Amino acid sequence: MARRTETQRIADLEAQIAALKARAQRKQVKKDPSLRHISGAVRSIDKAMAESGDAATRQALAEARSTLSACLSLSGVVMAAGTKARGRRGAGSSVDESSLLAYVEAHPGARGEQIAAALGTDSNTIRPAMQRLIAARKVKTHGQRRGMTYAAV
Repeated sequence: MARRTETQRIADLEAQIAALKARAQRKQVKKDPSLRHISGAVRSIDKAMAESGDAATRQALAEARSTLSACLSLSGVVMAAGTKARGRRGAGSSVDESSLLAYVEAHPGARGEQIAAALGTDSNTIRPAMQRLIAARKVKTHGQRRGMTYAAV
């Protein structure tokens, strides 16, 4: 086993420090009721943005999110740029099969995580649409589990 260099050890320590700071911020948010509610509102806005298809609604939600994030940052809390909604998403948030098929045709051999990242979503969201494409014999697979790759037929 090779020894780590000083720069690697420093980077690891800096990552630990950042994790501790993030943990302290989460504790601060949990203690203060106003920060907890603002943080919850930001998460709700993120969920609404993920579900919305209207550009004007998304813009209004983005403006509201930036305002609430600014309030949190005044208190020393930094929210992630685009936190993901937790839990299972509804059927309305599925990926369009035609855009999924177009991406697979343009990028044969891509993995699910790569496809999801390119489409701006997560692999759990593209899975139902991909299963329908596979069942319709428009997409074929190679490999198993996370190593599975997709190609157009």
